Amino acid sequence: MAVSGDELDDAARLARESVVVGRAVTLARWIGTGRRPVTAGQVLRKADVPAAGAAVGVDVPPRLRTMADIRALHRPWCVAVATGLLQVGGGWVSGGPTLERWPPRDADLLAAWLTALRAVCASESYPQDEDSVRLLAMALLAVLGEDGQHRTGDLWGPVHAVLPDLCDRYDKSPWEPLHAADRYLDLETGTPLAGLVELLAEFGAVAGDQGKPLITPLGRWATARLAAGLPGLADPRLSASEMIAEVARFGDEEQRDHVARGWLAERRPAEAAREILAAAEGMSPLLRSVAVGVVEDLGEDALPAWQELTAAPRVGPHARAVLAAWDQGPEPTEADWDWLAVEAAAAALQDKGPDEALSRVWESMPGTDLDTCLAEVRATGHPDAAELSQEVAGFAASGAPRSIDQVAELKVSLSGFRPPIWRRVRLPVVATLGDLHDVIQVLFGWDGDHLHVFQAGKKLYSDPFVSLEGTADDNAVRVRDVLTPGGEIGYTYDLGACWEHQIALEQTVTRDPDQDYPVCVAYKGDSPVEYWCEDDPEEPEPFDLAEVNRKLAARGEAEE
Repeated sequence: MAVSGDELDDAARLARESVVVGRAVTLARWIGTGRRPVTAGQVLRKADVPAAGAAVGVDVPPRLRTMADIRALHRPWCVAVATGLLQVGGGWVSGGPTLERWPPRDADLLAAWLTALRAVCASESYPQDEDSVRLLAMALLAVLGEDGQHRTGDLWGPVHAVLPDLCDRYDKSPWEPLHAADRYLDLETGTPLAGLVELLAEFGAVAGDQGKPLITPLGRWATARLAAGLPGLADPRLSASEMIAEVARFGDEEQRDHVARGWLAERRPAEAAREILAAAEGMSPLLRSVAVGVVEDLGEDALPAWQELTAAPRVGPHARAVLAAWDQGPEPTEADWDWLAVEAAAAALQDKGPDEALSRVWESMPGTDLDTCLAEVRATGHPDAAELSQEVAGFAASGAPRSIDQVAELKVSLSGFRPPIWRRVRLPVVATLGDLHDVIQVLFGWDGDHLHVFQAGKKLYSDPFVSLEGTADDNAVRVRDVLTPGGEIGYTYDLGACWEHQIALEQTVTRDPDQDYPVCVAYKGDSPVEYWCEDDPEEPEPFDLAEVNRKLAARGEAEE
Protein backbone atom coordinates (compact mmCIF):
# COMPACT_ATOMS: atom_id res chain seq x y z
CA MET A 1 0.00 0.00 0.00
CA ALA A 2 1.80 3.15 -1.24
CA VAL A 3 2.18 6.14 1.10
CA SER A 4 2.92 9.65 -0.22
CA GLY A 5 5.37 12.10 1.34
CA ASP A 6 2.57 14.14 2.88
CA GLU A 7 1.00 10.98 4.26
CA LEU A 8 4.36 10.00 5.78
CA ASP A 9 4.44 13.33 7.61
CA ASP A 10 0.88 12.69 8.75
CA ALA A 11 1.84 9.19 9.87
CA ALA A 12 4.65 10.52 12.07
CA ARG A 13 2.33 13.16 13.55
CA LEU A 14 -0.33 10.57 14.30
CA ALA A 15 2.24 8.32 15.97
CA ARG A 16 3.49 11.19 18.12
CA GLU A 17 -0.05 12.22 19.09
CA SER A 18 -1.45 8.73 19.62
CA VAL A 19 -3.11 8.03 22.93
CA VAL A 20 -0.98 5.06 23.85
CA VAL A 21 2.33 6.77 23.06
CA GLY A 22 1.27 9.82 25.06
CA ARG A 23 0.43 7.64 28.04
CA ALA A 24 3.73 5.76 27.69
CA VAL A 25 5.71 9.01 27.84
CA THR A 26 3.68 10.20 30.83
CA LEU A 27 4.21 6.89 32.61
CA ALA A 28 7.95 7.01 31.98
CA ARG A 29 8.18 10.58 33.27
CA TRP A 30 6.17 9.61 36.35
CA ILE A 31 8.82 7.01 37.17
CA GLY A 32 11.45 9.56 36.17
CA THR A 33 15.00 9.24 37.42
CA GLY A 34 14.04 7.01 40.33
CA ARG A 35 13.10 3.38 40.27
CA ARG A 36 10.25 1.18 41.40
CA PRO A 37 10.06 -2.56 42.05
CA VAL A 38 8.41 -4.91 39.56
CA THR A 39 6.82 -8.31 39.93
CA ALA A 40 8.06 -11.61 38.50
CA GLY A 41 5.73 -10.82 35.58
CA GLN A 42 7.80 -7.68 34.89
CA VAL A 43 5.02 -5.16 35.71
CA LEU A 44 4.48 -2.73 38.57
CA ARG A 45 3.47 -4.14 41.93
CA LYS A 46 -0.17 -3.77 42.89
CA ALA A 47 0.72 -1.14 45.50
CA ASP A 48 2.06 1.19 42.79
CA VAL A 49 -0.69 0.63 40.22
CA PRO A 50 -3.23 3.22 41.56
CA ALA A 51 -0.61 6.00 41.45
CA ALA A 52 0.48 4.97 37.97
CA GLY A 53 -3.12 4.97 36.79
CA ALA A 54 -3.68 8.43 38.23
CA ALA A 55 -0.54 9.70 36.49
CA VAL A 56 -1.77 8.67 33.04
CA GLY A 57 -5.49 9.29 33.65
CA VAL A 58 -6.62 5.66 33.79
CA ASP A 59 -9.16 4.40 36.30
CA VAL A 60 -7.90 1.51 38.42
CA PRO A 61 -10.41 -0.85 40.03
CA PRO A 62 -10.20 -1.13 43.82
CA ARG A 63 -9.38 -4.81 43.54
CA LEU A 64 -7.04 -6.19 40.89
CA ARG A 65 -5.00 -9.30 40.29
CA THR A 66 -2.15 -7.68 38.34
CA MET A 67 -1.45 -4.51 36.39
CA ALA A 68 -1.42 -6.65 33.23
CA ASP A 69 -5.21 -7.01 33.56
CA ILE A 70 -5.74 -3.26 33.02
CA ARG A 71 -5.35 -2.83 29.26
CA ALA A 72 -5.39 0.97 29.35
CA LEU A 73 -2.37 0.88 31.67
CA HIS A 74 -0.60 -2.26 30.49
CA ARG A 75 -0.50 -1.10 26.85
CA PRO A 76 1.45 2.11 27.56
CA TRP A 77 3.68 0.10 29.90
CA CYS A 78 4.50 -2.29 27.02
CA VAL A 79 5.07 0.67 24.70
CA ALA A 80 7.40 2.37 27.18
CA VAL A 81 9.48 -0.78 27.72
CA ALA A 82 9.60 -1.67 24.01
CA THR A 83 10.75 1.81 22.98
CA GLY A 84 13.32 2.29 25.75
CA LEU A 85 11.32 4.95 27.61
CA LEU A 86 11.51 2.54 30.54
CA GLN A 87 14.01 -0.20 31.28
CA VAL A 88 13.26 -3.24 33.42
CA GLY A 89 15.91 -5.42 35.02
CA GLY A 90 16.99 -6.95 38.29
CA GLY A 91 13.52 -6.62 39.76
CA TRP A 92 13.27 -2.86 39.15
CA VAL A 93 12.01 -0.39 36.55
CA SER A 94 13.58 2.99 35.87
CA GLY A 95 13.67 5.62 33.17
CA GLY A 96 15.13 4.33 29.92
CA PRO A 97 17.75 5.72 27.53
CA THR A 98 15.24 7.31 25.12
CA LEU A 99 13.28 9.26 27.75
CA GLU A 100 15.54 12.32 27.79
CA ARG A 101 15.67 12.47 23.97
CA TRP A 102 11.93 12.08 23.40
CA PRO A 103 10.47 12.71 20.89
CA PRO A 104 12.91 11.44 18.27
CA ARG A 105 12.96 12.48 14.62
CA ASP A 106 10.15 11.19 12.43
CA ALA A 107 11.88 8.08 11.02
CA ASP A 108 13.01 6.92 14.45
CA LEU A 109 9.61 7.74 15.92
CA LEU A 110 7.81 5.59 13.34
CA ALA A 111 10.25 2.72 13.90
CA ALA A 112 9.70 2.94 17.66
CA TRP A 113 5.92 3.12 17.17
CA LEU A 114 5.97 -0.03 15.04
CA THR A 115 8.08 -1.85 17.62
CA ALA A 116 5.60 -0.77 20.28
CA LEU A 117 2.57 -1.99 18.33
CA ARG A 118 4.20 -5.38 17.81
CA ALA A 119 5.03 -5.58 21.53
CA VAL A 120 1.44 -4.84 22.57
CA CYS A 121 0.09 -7.35 20.04
CA ALA A 122 2.48 -9.99 21.41
CA SER A 123 1.46 -9.26 25.00
CA GLU A 124 -2.23 -9.71 24.17
CA SER A 125 -1.74 -12.90 22.13
CA TYR A 126 -2.29 -16.39 23.42
CA PRO A 127 0.84 -18.17 24.69
CA GLN A 128 0.75 -20.65 21.81
CA ASP A 129 1.52 -17.96 19.24
CA GLU A 130 2.66 -14.45 20.11
CA ASP A 131 1.88 -13.33 16.54
CA SER A 132 -1.85 -14.12 16.69
CA VAL A 133 -3.04 -10.58 17.49
CA ARG A 134 -0.56 -9.08 15.02
CA LEU A 135 -2.04 -11.26 12.26
CA LEU A 136 -5.53 -10.22 13.32
CA ALA A 137 -4.51 -6.55 13.18
CA MET A 138 -2.91 -7.05 9.75
CA ALA A 139 -6.13 -8.63 8.47
CA LEU A 140 -8.25 -5.77 9.83
CA LEU A 141 -5.97 -3.09 8.36
CA ALA A 142 -6.00 -4.91 5.01
CA VAL A 143 -9.80 -4.88 5.00
CA LEU A 144 -9.99 -1.22 6.03
CA GLY A 145 -7.42 -0.29 3.42
CA GLU A 146 -9.26 -1.86 0.49
CA ASP A 147 -11.13 1.33 -0.39
CA GLY A 148 -9.83 3.83 2.17
CA GLN A 149 -13.36 4.85 3.11
CA HIS A 150 -15.26 4.62 6.37
CA ARG A 151 -16.15 0.96 6.75
CA THR A 152 -19.73 0.35 7.82
CA GLY A 153 -21.46 -2.86 8.72
CA ASP A 154 -19.89 -6.19 9.59
CA LEU A 155 -16.10 -6.33 9.86
CA TRP A 156 -15.81 -9.90 11.04
CA GLY A 157 -16.85 -11.48 7.76
CA PRO A 158 -14.19 -9.76 5.60
CA VAL A 159 -11.50 -10.20 8.27
CA HIS A 160 -12.36 -13.87 8.63
CA ALA A 161 -12.09 -14.27 4.86
CA VAL A 162 -8.63 -12.65 4.76
CA LEU A 163 -7.09 -14.59 7.65
CA PRO A 164 -6.55 -18.04 6.05
CA ASP A 165 -4.39 -16.75 3.18
CA LEU A 166 -2.52 -14.47 5.55
CA CYS A 167 -1.78 -17.34 7.93
CA ASP A 168 -0.72 -19.65 5.09
CA ARG A 169 1.70 -17.01 3.85
CA TYR A 170 3.48 -16.90 7.21
CA ASP A 171 3.12 -20.57 8.22
CA LYS A 172 0.66 -19.86 11.01
CA SER A 173 -2.40 -21.73 12.13
CA PRO A 174 -5.55 -19.62 11.71
CA TRP A 175 -6.95 -20.96 14.96
CA GLU A 176 -4.84 -18.76 17.25
CA PRO A 177 -5.94 -15.47 15.57
CA LEU A 178 -9.52 -16.72 15.54
CA HIS A 179 -9.34 -17.50 19.25
CA ALA A 180 -7.63 -14.16 19.92
CA ALA A 181 -10.55 -12.40 18.25
CA ASP A 182 -12.77 -13.54 21.12
CA ARG A 183 -10.87 -11.19 23.41
CA TYR A 184 -11.97 -8.19 21.37
CA LEU A 185 -15.71 -8.94 21.30
CA ASP A 186 -17.79 -6.14 22.84
CA LEU A 187 -19.91 -8.12 25.30
CA GLU A 188 -22.46 -5.32 25.70
CA THR A 189 -23.20 -4.78 22.01
CA GLY A 190 -22.07 -8.15 20.67
CA THR A 191 -19.85 -6.36 18.12
CA PRO A 192 -16.92 -8.55 16.98
CA LEU A 193 -13.45 -6.94 16.86
CA ALA A 194 -14.64 -3.78 18.64
CA GLY A 195 -11.72 -4.09 21.05
CA LEU A 196 -9.26 -4.51 18.20
CA VAL A 197 -10.57 -1.37 16.49
CA GLU A 198 -10.13 0.40 19.84
CA LEU A 199 -6.53 -0.89 20.11
CA LEU A 200 -5.61 0.38 16.65
CA ALA A 201 -7.38 3.67 17.37
CA GLU A 202 -5.27 4.13 20.52
CA PHE A 203 -2.23 3.73 18.28
CA GLY A 204 -3.56 6.21 15.71
CA ALA A 205 -3.83 3.59 12.95
CA VAL A 206 -7.62 3.84 12.81
CA ALA A 207 -9.93 6.83 13.21
CA GLY A 208 -13.69 7.26 13.52
CA ASP A 209 -16.03 5.44 15.84
CA GLN A 210 -16.25 1.67 16.17
CA GLY A 211 -19.24 1.54 13.85
CA LYS A 212 -17.48 3.43 11.03
CA PRO A 213 -13.70 2.90 11.35
CA LEU A 214 -11.38 4.56 8.84
CA ILE A 215 -7.77 3.65 8.20
CA THR A 216 -5.39 6.59 8.74
CA PRO A 217 -2.12 7.41 6.94
CA LEU A 218 -0.35 5.81 9.90
CA GLY A 219 -2.46 2.68 9.46
CA ARG A 220 -1.58 2.56 5.75
CA TRP A 221 2.10 3.00 6.59
CA ALA A 222 1.86 0.17 9.14
CA THR A 223 0.05 -2.20 6.77
CA ALA A 224 3.14 -2.57 4.61
CA ARG A 225 5.45 -3.06 7.61
CA LEU A 226 3.65 -5.03 10.29
CA ALA A 227 4.63 -8.31 8.62
CA ALA A 228 8.37 -7.62 9.01
CA GLY A 229 9.92 -10.39 11.05
CA LEU A 230 7.28 -12.96 10.12
CA PRO A 231 8.56 -15.99 8.18
CA GLY A 232 7.30 -15.36 4.67
CA LEU A 233 8.15 -17.67 1.78
CA ALA A 234 11.48 -16.81 0.14
CA ASP A 235 11.22 -15.44 -3.38
CA PRO A 236 12.33 -18.20 -5.81
CA ARG A 237 14.12 -15.56 -7.87
CA LEU A 238 16.69 -15.05 -5.12
CA SER A 239 20.14 -16.53 -5.49
CA ALA A 240 21.04 -19.39 -3.15
CA SER A 241 23.17 -17.01 -1.06
CA GLU A 242 20.34 -14.50 -0.77
CA MET A 243 17.87 -17.20 0.19
CA ILE A 244 20.15 -18.52 2.94
CA ALA A 245 20.62 -15.00 4.31
CA GLU A 246 16.83 -14.64 4.41
CA VAL A 247 16.38 -18.00 6.14
CA ALA A 248 19.09 -17.16 8.67
CA ARG A 249 17.05 -14.20 9.98
CA PHE A 250 14.91 -16.73 11.83
CA GLY A 251 16.11 -18.86 14.72
CA ASP A 252 13.20 -21.29 14.85
CA GLU A 253 13.72 -24.41 12.72
CA GLU A 254 10.09 -24.59 11.58
CA GLN A 255 10.21 -20.96 10.47
CA ARG A 256 13.43 -21.57 8.57
CA ASP A 257 11.87 -24.54 6.82
CA HIS A 258 8.86 -22.46 5.79
CA VAL A 259 10.95 -19.56 4.45
CA ALA A 260 13.14 -21.92 2.41
CA ARG A 261 10.09 -23.74 1.04
CA GLY A 262 9.15 -20.87 -1.27
CA TRP A 263 12.56 -21.00 -2.95
CA LEU A 264 12.79 -24.79 -3.01
CA ALA A 265 9.34 -25.21 -4.55
CA GLU A 266 10.63 -23.96 -7.91
CA ARG A 267 13.60 -26.37 -8.04
CA ARG A 268 14.26 -30.07 -8.10
CA PRO A 269 15.70 -31.20 -4.74
CA ALA A 270 19.07 -32.39 -6.09
CA GLU A 271 19.58 -29.20 -8.10
CA ALA A 272 18.58 -27.05 -5.14
CA ALA A 273 21.02 -28.94 -2.91
CA ARG A 274 23.87 -28.35 -5.36
CA GLU A 275 23.12 -24.63 -5.57
CA ILE A 276 22.93 -24.23 -1.81
CA LEU A 277 26.05 -26.23 -0.98
CA ALA A 278 28.07 -24.51 -3.69
CA ALA A 279 27.11 -21.17 -2.16
CA ALA A 280 27.76 -22.47 1.38
CA GLU A 281 31.41 -23.18 0.59
CA GLY A 282 32.16 -19.44 0.61
CA MET A 283 29.85 -18.48 3.48
CA SER A 284 30.54 -17.69 7.12
CA PRO A 285 30.21 -20.59 9.61
CA LEU A 286 26.83 -19.27 10.77
CA LEU A 287 25.34 -19.04 7.28
CA ARG A 288 26.96 -22.31 6.26
CA SER A 289 25.30 -24.05 9.21
CA VAL A 290 21.95 -22.68 8.06
CA ALA A 291 22.61 -23.82 4.49
CA VAL A 292 23.56 -27.29 5.69
CA GLY A 293 20.34 -27.48 7.71
CA VAL A 294 18.23 -26.59 4.67
CA VAL A 295 19.91 -29.28 2.56
CA GLU A 296 19.65 -31.89 5.32
CA ASP A 297 15.89 -31.33 5.34
CA LEU A 298 15.81 -32.41 1.68
CA GLY A 299 16.66 -35.89 2.90
CA GLU A 300 17.66 -38.67 0.55
CA ASP A 301 17.10 -36.55 -2.56
CA ALA A 302 20.15 -34.46 -1.61
CA LEU A 303 22.56 -37.42 -1.33
CA PRO A 304 24.06 -36.94 -4.83
CA ALA A 305 24.96 -33.34 -3.97
CA TRP A 306 26.58 -34.40 -0.69
CA GLN A 307 28.56 -37.13 -2.48
CA GLU A 308 29.91 -34.62 -4.99
CA LEU A 309 31.24 -32.34 -2.26
CA THR A 310 32.99 -34.70 0.15
CA ALA A 311 36.37 -33.22 -0.81
CA ALA A 312 35.29 -29.57 -0.54
CA PRO A 313 37.41 -27.76 2.09
CA ARG A 314 34.51 -26.30 4.11
CA VAL A 315 31.39 -28.19 3.11
CA GLY A 316 33.29 -31.50 2.90
CA PRO A 317 33.31 -32.30 6.65
CA HIS A 318 29.55 -31.69 6.76
CA ALA A 319 29.06 -33.89 3.69
CA ARG A 320 31.06 -36.75 5.20
CA ALA A 321 29.07 -36.58 8.45
CA VAL A 322 25.72 -36.53 6.61
CA LEU A 323 26.67 -39.44 4.35
CA ALA A 324 27.79 -41.50 7.35
CA ALA A 325 24.42 -40.85 9.01
CA TRP A 326 22.73 -42.23 5.87
CA ASP A 327 25.10 -45.25 5.83
CA GLN A 328 26.45 -43.93 2.53
CA GLY A 329 30.02 -43.40 3.69
CA PRO A 330 32.58 -44.20 6.39
CA GLU A 331 32.38 -42.75 9.88
CA PRO A 332 34.03 -39.31 10.00
CA THR A 333 37.50 -39.16 11.52
CA GLU A 334 38.27 -37.52 14.86
CA ALA A 335 39.77 -34.67 12.83
CA ASP A 336 36.44 -34.22 11.05
CA TRP A 337 34.50 -34.14 14.31
CA ASP A 338 36.92 -31.60 15.82
CA TRP A 339 36.65 -29.44 12.66
CA LEU A 340 32.84 -29.55 12.89
CA ALA A 341 33.01 -28.66 16.60
CA VAL A 342 35.06 -25.57 15.74
CA GLU A 343 32.58 -24.75 12.95
CA ALA A 344 29.72 -24.87 15.49
CA ALA A 345 31.65 -22.73 18.00
CA ALA A 346 32.54 -20.17 15.30
CA ALA A 347 28.87 -20.01 14.28
CA ALA A 348 27.93 -19.52 17.95
CA LEU A 349 30.45 -16.68 18.20
CA GLN A 350 28.73 -14.89 15.32
CA ASP A 351 25.25 -15.66 16.56
CA LYS A 352 25.41 -15.33 20.35
CA GLY A 353 28.84 -14.03 21.28
CA PRO A 354 32.02 -15.21 23.02
CA ASP A 355 30.40 -16.73 26.13
CA GLU A 356 28.39 -19.23 24.08
CA ALA A 357 31.42 -19.85 21.85
CA LEU A 358 33.49 -20.58 24.97
CA SER A 359 30.82 -22.99 26.20
CA ARG A 360 30.87 -24.84 22.87
CA VAL A 361 34.67 -25.09 22.89
CA TRP A 362 34.72 -26.33 26.50
CA GLU A 363 32.06 -28.96 25.82
CA SER A 364 33.40 -30.32 22.55
CA MET A 365 37.19 -29.99 22.38
CA PRO A 366 39.73 -32.29 24.09
CA GLY A 367 41.53 -30.92 27.13
CA THR A 368 41.08 -30.26 30.83
CA ASP A 369 41.92 -26.55 30.71
CA LEU A 370 41.02 -23.73 28.34
CA ASP A 371 44.52 -23.23 26.94
CA THR A 372 44.65 -26.87 25.86
CA CYS A 373 41.17 -26.67 24.35
CA LEU A 374 42.10 -23.57 22.35
CA ALA A 375 45.31 -25.21 21.15
CA GLU A 376 43.14 -28.05 19.84
CA VAL A 377 40.91 -25.49 18.14
CA ARG A 378 43.86 -24.01 16.28
CA ALA A 379 45.16 -27.45 15.37
CA THR A 380 42.02 -28.24 13.35
CA GLY A 381 43.05 -25.94 10.54
CA HIS A 382 39.56 -24.45 10.39
CA PRO A 383 39.74 -21.08 8.61
CA ASP A 384 38.04 -19.34 11.56
CA ALA A 385 40.07 -21.14 14.24
CA ALA A 386 42.48 -18.27 14.92
CA GLU A 387 39.74 -15.66 15.29
CA LEU A 388 37.65 -18.00 17.45
CA SER A 389 40.61 -18.78 19.70
CA GLN A 390 41.49 -15.11 20.07
CA GLU A 391 37.93 -14.02 20.87
CA VAL A 392 37.36 -16.81 23.39
CA ALA A 393 40.72 -16.25 25.10
CA GLY A 394 40.06 -12.51 25.29
CA PHE A 395 36.65 -13.08 26.82
CA ALA A 396 38.02 -15.56 29.34
CA ALA A 397 40.74 -13.08 30.37
CA SER A 398 38.32 -10.13 30.62
CA GLY A 399 36.96 -11.13 34.02
CA ALA A 400 33.40 -11.25 32.69
CA PRO A 401 31.26 -14.04 34.17
CA ARG A 402 31.67 -17.28 32.26
CA SER A 403 28.69 -19.57 31.94
CA ILE A 404 30.90 -22.67 32.27
CA ASP A 405 31.77 -21.54 35.84
CA GLN A 406 28.17 -21.04 36.98
CA VAL A 407 25.63 -23.38 38.53
CA ALA A 408 21.88 -22.81 38.72
CA GLU A 409 20.02 -23.74 41.89
CA LEU A 410 16.51 -24.76 40.87
CA LYS A 411 13.46 -25.61 42.93
CA VAL A 412 11.34 -28.15 41.06
CA SER A 413 7.85 -28.42 42.58
CA LEU A 414 5.19 -30.94 41.69
CA SER A 415 1.97 -28.99 41.17
CA GLY A 416 -1.27 -29.68 43.01
CA PHE A 417 0.07 -31.50 46.07
CA ARG A 418 -0.55 -30.66 49.72
CA PRO A 419 1.67 -31.06 51.63
CA PRO A 420 4.03 -29.86 48.89
CA ILE A 421 6.45 -32.11 47.04
CA TRP A 422 9.60 -30.45 45.73
CA ARG A 423 13.29 -30.97 45.00
CA ARG A 424 16.11 -28.44 45.07
CA VAL A 425 18.81 -29.28 42.56
CA ARG A 426 22.01 -27.68 41.31
CA LEU A 427 23.18 -28.13 37.74
CA PRO A 428 25.38 -26.14 35.31
CA VAL A 429 23.64 -23.17 33.70
CA VAL A 430 24.86 -24.46 30.32
CA ALA A 431 22.78 -27.62 30.75
CA THR A 432 20.05 -27.88 28.13
CA LEU A 433 16.36 -28.33 28.80
CA GLY A 434 16.85 -31.86 27.47
CA ASP A 435 19.40 -32.39 30.26
CA LEU A 436 16.97 -30.90 32.79
CA HIS A 437 14.27 -33.32 31.61
CA ASP A 438 16.59 -36.24 32.40
CA VAL A 439 17.38 -34.75 35.82
CA ILE A 440 13.72 -34.33 36.71
CA GLN A 441 13.07 -37.95 35.78
CA VAL A 442 15.64 -39.00 38.39
CA LEU A 443 14.47 -36.48 41.01
CA PHE A 444 10.89 -37.76 40.96
CA GLY A 445 11.48 -41.36 39.97
CA TRP A 446 9.53 -41.15 36.71
CA ASP A 447 10.16 -44.03 34.33
CA GLY A 448 10.68 -41.86 31.22
CA ASP A 449 8.23 -43.74 29.00
CA HIS A 450 6.04 -40.73 28.18
CA LEU A 451 6.21 -37.45 26.30
CA HIS A 452 7.15 -34.22 28.01
CA VAL A 453 6.88 -30.50 27.29
CA PHE A 454 8.59 -27.46 28.78
CA GLN A 455 6.85 -24.09 28.65
CA ALA A 456 9.07 -21.03 28.95
CA GLY A 457 7.04 -17.89 28.49
CA LYS A 458 5.12 -18.36 25.26
CA LYS A 459 7.45 -21.01 23.84
CA LEU A 460 7.18 -24.78 24.11
CA TYR A 461 10.10 -27.24 23.98
CA SER A 462 10.19 -31.01 23.75
CA ASP A 463 12.13 -34.00 22.46
CA PRO A 464 12.92 -33.29 18.78
CA PHE A 465 12.64 -36.97 17.87
CA VAL A 466 8.91 -37.12 18.62
CA SER A 467 8.03 -33.99 16.59
CA LEU A 468 5.31 -32.57 18.83
CA GLU A 469 3.56 -29.81 16.89
CA GLY A 470 4.38 -26.30 18.05
CA THR A 471 7.44 -27.32 20.07
CA ALA A 472 11.11 -26.52 19.58
CA ASP A 473 14.10 -28.76 20.31
CA ASP A 474 14.72 -28.90 24.07
CA ASN A 475 18.33 -29.92 23.39
CA ALA A 476 18.98 -26.64 21.58
CA VAL A 477 18.25 -24.24 24.46
CA ARG A 478 20.18 -23.86 27.69
CA VAL A 479 18.80 -23.43 31.20
CA ARG A 480 20.45 -20.00 31.48
CA ASP A 481 18.55 -18.79 28.40
CA VAL A 482 15.04 -19.51 29.71
CA LEU A 483 15.35 -18.91 33.46
CA THR A 484 16.05 -15.58 35.14
CA PRO A 485 16.33 -14.98 38.91
CA GLY A 486 12.86 -15.21 40.38
CA GLY A 487 11.44 -16.50 37.11
CA GLU A 488 9.68 -19.80 36.49
CA ILE A 489 9.10 -22.23 33.66
CA GLY A 490 6.72 -25.18 33.47
CA TYR A 491 7.38 -28.84 32.77
CA THR A 492 4.71 -31.44 32.05
CA TYR A 493 5.54 -35.13 32.00
CA ASP A 494 3.12 -37.68 30.54
CA LEU A 495 0.67 -35.70 28.45
CA GLY A 496 -2.11 -38.08 29.47
CA ALA A 497 -1.66 -38.12 33.25
CA CYS A 498 -0.17 -34.56 33.12
CA TRP A 499 2.30 -34.53 35.98
CA GLU A 500 2.89 -30.78 36.07
CA HIS A 501 5.99 -29.23 37.62
CA GLN A 502 7.02 -25.64 38.28
CA ILE A 503 10.74 -24.86 37.99
CA ALA A 504 12.07 -21.72 39.67
CA LEU A 505 15.61 -20.35 39.55
CA GLU A 506 16.44 -19.50 43.16
CA GLN A 507 20.05 -18.44 42.72
CA THR A 508 23.16 -18.81 40.59
CA VAL A 509 26.34 -19.87 42.36
CA THR A 510 29.95 -20.47 41.40
CA ARG A 511 30.75 -24.01 40.35
CA ASP A 512 32.61 -26.05 42.97
CA PRO A 513 35.36 -28.03 41.17
CA ASP A 514 35.15 -30.76 43.85
CA GLN A 515 31.39 -31.26 43.48
CA ASP A 516 29.68 -33.56 41.01
CA TYR A 517 26.77 -32.04 39.09
CA PRO A 518 23.82 -32.32 38.92
CA VAL A 519 23.24 -32.69 42.67
CA CYS A 520 20.05 -32.63 44.74
CA VAL A 521 20.64 -30.47 47.84
CA ALA A 522 17.20 -30.51 49.50
CA TYR A 523 13.77 -32.04 49.14
CA LYS A 524 10.33 -32.33 50.66
CA GLY A 525 7.87 -35.17 50.29
CA ASP A 526 8.02 -38.56 48.63
CA SER A 527 7.27 -38.86 44.93
CA PRO A 528 3.77 -40.09 44.07
CA VAL A 529 3.26 -43.50 42.52
CA GLU A 530 3.40 -42.98 38.75
CA TYR A 531 0.99 -45.79 37.84
CA TRP A 532 -1.36 -45.76 40.80
CA CYS A 533 -4.25 -48.20 40.62
CA GLU A 534 -7.28 -48.02 42.88
CA ASP A 535 -7.67 -51.80 42.79
CA ASP A 536 -4.05 -52.39 43.70
CA PRO A 537 -2.88 -49.29 45.58
CA GLU A 538 0.81 -48.75 46.32
CA GLU A 539 2.52 -46.57 48.86
CA PRO A 540 5.10 -44.06 47.60
CA GLU A 541 8.70 -45.15 48.02
CA PRO A 542 10.58 -43.02 50.57
CA PHE A 543 12.82 -40.48 48.88
CA ASP A 544 16.46 -41.62 49.09
CA LEU A 545 18.70 -38.57 48.70
CA ALA A 546 21.93 -40.57 48.53
CA GLU A 547 20.60 -42.91 45.84
CA VAL A 548 19.20 -40.03 43.80
CA ASN A 549 22.55 -38.23 43.90
CA ARG A 550 24.36 -41.43 42.95
CA LYS A 551 22.18 -41.65 39.82
CA LEU A 552 22.62 -37.94 39.07
CA ALA A 553 26.40 -38.18 39.45
CA ALA A 554 26.51 -41.19 37.14
CA ARG A 555 24.52 -39.26 34.59
CA GLY A 556 26.85 -36.26 34.87
CA GLU A 557 29.91 -38.46 34.37
CA ALA A 558 28.36 -40.05 31.29
CA GLU A 559 27.99 -36.60 29.68
CA GLU A 560 31.59 -35.51 30.31
